[in-house]
Amino acid sequence: MELWIRVFEVMFPVIAVVSVGYVFGQFTKVNMKPVNTILLYLSTPCLIFTSLTEDRVQFIEILNIVSIGTLLVLIGVPIVYLFLKAINKDPKIFLNPIIFPNTANLGLPVVLFAFGDAAFDYAILFTTIVFFLHCSFGIIFINGISNVKEVFKIPLIYTVALALILNNYEIEIYKPINVSLDLIGTTCIPLMMFSLGHKLSETKIVNLKSDLLLSSIRLSYGFMISLAICNIFDIDNLLIKVFIIQYSMPSAVFNYILADKYDKNPDRVASIVFVSTIMSLLTIPFILYFLMK
Repeated sequence: MELWIRVFEVMFPVIAVVSVGYVFGQFTKVNMKPVNTILLYLSTPCLIFTSLTEDRVQFIEILNIVSIGTLLVLIGVPIVYLFLKAINKDPKIFLNPIIFPNTANLGLPVVLFAFGDAAFDYAILFTTIVFFLHCSFGIIFINGISNVKEVFKIPLIYTVALALILNNYEIEIYKPINVSLDLIGTTCIPLMMFSLGHKLSETKIVNLKSDLLLSSIRLSYGFMISLAICNIFDIDNLLIKVFIIQYSMPSAVFNYILADKYDKNPDRVASIVFVSTIMSLLTIPFILYFLMK
């Protein structure tokens, strides 16, 4: 019973802030696009930069996150592709929502509240890897290789590269600058959760039966593939927990952004994001219980 209380304490602030965003979206007509732009181009890069430059993650751990994280995301792509073909679902529309989970808006706060700062630093790096793959392979999946150059427009790539270079040459950032960047980065987590809730308030369910099926695939696939991959490698137990809980998240909101940009049935994708997120509020506590035992 004590462990379930802890799980509740982890989930409550996440659900509360997402719910506030949802209710706010229901009763206002505020445009959240500027906030999402701040998240993408300012607060998230600052959060990642300060995490990497403060030597909180060792180089070997960075290599593990990059290599195993990339394998985790991409290894099941052929299987999911063939499965979608078998059930007559267009992979150009539905592959990304199953492959790419919400490691940021939902995954980061859950990891932070459940496992603390050390796990959070791992989670930030894994989120960066997932986002990079989403902006490269995800665009290839949805619209072909000609648009892969879009990845180089995302500041996160340059943030990670700069931070790793500074770390490699042991160049210290002037402390007041790092404190300022850290302050900006602290806005990232609450804004992510609030923005997720607001986006869900704008979403309508298109095909409940189909969305339930695809959402179930996303959640079960994420848990099973991450558990299988983590059992293969000899890595830190805390990193295993990060991989499993983050890759078991619902479909990422960014899937909708790409579907909308490339006109690949964005309403259906948004509906899957909504349904999988609601379902995850039931599945995440059980996964947390499993990982906290």
